[in-house]
Amino acid sequence: MIKKEDLLKELEGALIAEEKSIPIYMKHLDLAIFWTGWDEQTIAKARSVFGNLAGESERHKVLVAGLIKKIKEDKRDAF
Repeated sequence: MIKKEDLLKELEGALIAEEKSIPIYMKHLDLAIFWTGWDEQTIAKARSVFGNLAGESERHKVLVAGLIKKIKEDKRDAF
């Protein structure tokens, strides 16, 4: 069991970390791809894959935010 307050702290910390990390990772990955010397087709595929990962991370962020909202509205003090 975990107290509601502690669970919310963990989830909110995870949400903040994800919000900050997505743009940073995408910028670094884009720069890394630029310097690889790969052909345009490979670069396009890599960017597509990383774009999909960023999209999944955004969806995860929405799910975590929804979970936080649900837990805040829940009357229980432990989960």
